[in-house]
Amino acid sequence: MNSEKILTSELLQQADIIDEAQMQQLQQHGSPWWLQILQGIAAWIASLFIISAFIGPILAVSDGSTIKAGVAVILLAGSIWLATRRQEFVQHLSVAVALAGQGLLVYTLYELFNHVDSAYACVVITALLLLSPLNQLHQRLSISIALICLLSLLHSATVVALGSNVLAAGAILLWCSRLKWAGIRHADKLKSLLEVTTLAGLCLALMGQCLPMLDLSDWLGNKLDVARALYSALGSVILISTVFWLSRFATVPSRLALITITTALCVLLYPASGLLVSTALMLACFYGGSTRWILLCLLSMLVAISQFYYQLQLNLLHKSAILALSGLVLLAAWWLLQRYQRRLA
Repeated sequence: MNSEKILTSELLQQADIIDEAQMQQLQQHGSPWWLQILQGIAAWIASLFIISAFIGPILAVSDGSTIKAGVAVILLAGSIWLATRRQEFVQHLSVAVALAGQGLLVYTLYELFNHVDSAYACVVITALLLLSPLNQLHQRLSISIALICLLSLLHSATVVALGSNVLAAGAILLWCSRLKWAGIRHADKLKSLLEVTTLAGLCLALMGQCLPMLDLSDWLGNKLDVARALYSALGSVILISTVFWLSRFATVPSRLALITITTALCVLLYPASGLLVSTALMLACFYGGSTRWILLCLLSMLVAISQFYYQLQLNLLHKSAILALSGLVLLAAWWLLQRYQRRLA
């Protein structure tokens, strides 16, 4: 099997279908998943011992920020060097060392300046490290940390609602254009950005739907009702726009019917903003061909439906009627799609 794989990759490279780097990637032998997990655990434990033995005495002895920044730079340089090695153990080790270097550098900047400047510095460091050869695990973790730092700077529920829907819209745009950027040079970095923005869009959409249940007034102020309305309105726009784009090859009557059904769903499920955004992301993931993210979006939809059903703002009869009507609308959409497919056949 391995010889056939090597021969096939060489034939593809000779036919100029793939380049030499892609041929080498295809020829790499993957380890079993259980061995990858064990190697990852061993690498992280080893890195914790190495980093604590190396950084601990330096931080205990030195009081100057210059030495701490120098140690952080050394750690980042060492992680980039480790990332050039192809062994899976060393790859996990490079991620742990890189995160330690980033954390120490941001902590040093926090001591020199303040929380706001250190948060922006974390974003800048993350953007610079995306240009390095560090693997996708580090990219995902770094982008996640940078997003958390940016969210910590926001203290307005309205701004958080806008940012949440912008992230969801950006993730949908990346999913829908996946075929165009999948073959470019930095596709792995775009994939990491795509996965983090998708997860952030789902989590923030669910948070927006749960605003009445969460006590976030100390963080987001008192304009939570305005933020909820903005979540629902922008979520409806995102879902309608997604269906409008995905149905671009359908006939005009079918497209109008789909848009009408989607608009009716948005009106019925207006209080469930998380459900609207999760549905739009699920459709985009289905178009992008990712089963794992489709299942995650379905889980997010289930959480949103459960929260909507058990919230206390509406009575049980009202919520049951809304969900029943939404189910009838979905059945009508399913019937329309079946009829359209039979016509194409």
